[in-house]
Amino acid sequence: VIDPESLLNHLSRFTQQDVEAGFQQHLEIIRHKRWLRGGVYAVDGHDIVIPYGKGYEGAHRISEGSYGYKLLVLLNLQDDCELIVGYVLGGLQESEITMLRRLLARLDHTMGRLREWLKILLMDRGYWGTDLFCELKQDYGIDFVSRVRDEKLDLNGPIQRQLEEPERSWTEIEEQRQFAGRQQKQKVRLTALRPITLISDETEAHRQIAVNVVVAVQSHLDGSPILDKKGKDISRTDYITSLPPGRHGVKVRRFYRGRWGIENQGFRSLSQTWDIDRPAGHSYGAVLARLVFVFMIYNARHLFEKESRHCPDYAEQLRQMRSYGAGIGLAGATIIALTASGFCCAL
Repeated sequence: VIDPESLLNHLSRFTQQDVEAGFQQHLEIIRHKRWLRGGVYAVDGHDIVIPYGKGYEGAHRISEGSYGYKLLVLLNLQDDCELIVGYVLGGLQESEITMLRRLLARLDHTMGRLREWLKILLMDRGYWGTDLFCELKQDYGIDFVSRVRDEKLDLNGPIQRQLEEPERSWTEIEEQRQFAGRQQKQKVRLTALRPITLISDETEAHRQIAVNVVVAVQSHLDGSPILDKKGKDISRTDYITSLPPGRHGVKVRRFYRGRWGIENQGFRSLSQTWDIDRPAGHSYGAVLARLVFVFMIYNARHLFEKESRHCPDYAEQLRQMRSYGAGIGLAGATIIALTASGFCCAL
């Protein structure tokens, strides 16, 4: 049994350089074992809000009495085995695009040229920016899939004109989607447009890039539109990508749907199971050290589960663990692994 104060004192001894070096060693083992697969990655941000957190080092205030951090995480997406390969922790006021640029520059330096292992980056529409798209594709050699940010962009004019073409070709597929907590089927009509050139007005360089757009229109099986909780029609989704979309863009939609794991499973697990929204201490080193510690356990647990699926009693073990409920976390029922070399890990 470890007293929380003893753990806090231990975490407070770490510097940012210590934590980064330790996580880098963790990644080198994963890469050596060839556990990073596929080259498809997703990035997303998460706000850690601390009510009345004025004394937290590096935390910035967003409203009266509320402070916190912004966390950016990069995940390698595999079937049922997402692995965290990069992170940036900053203040709440920081731009996620700026943080992503810092993360990519660090990974390009520490893990080798991005174009050799990070093939496709999935992003939500919060990372919209022509300069960023140019940097990803033209500077780093990374293909990207994102969503059109909003209906006010000039890009929507060319999109609408192509959609109104009388001979436009569409295809229809069926997908599983969660409605009100239940899995249901939906229809999706898809079409891929001709390339559209984006020109940046953010810098004097006015960089430009030709992108492909895929339009998806979802509906219930009876043909009725998809509505949100407020009754707004959210049936149509426009995707933007540097990838060749194919005839109708089916693979582009499947890529983007794959990034929902980082929100629905990734951050939900990190928040609910591992309590990343509750900093370990007031010092920046303690906050970062515990986060990275959780990232390494998160990866170890996913790899452990993936490697154990061939065990006949594994499903029963999982069933028994889940019976303890949501209280399982850093405290509670755990699996303890002791290696021959004397290292101990709690899952």
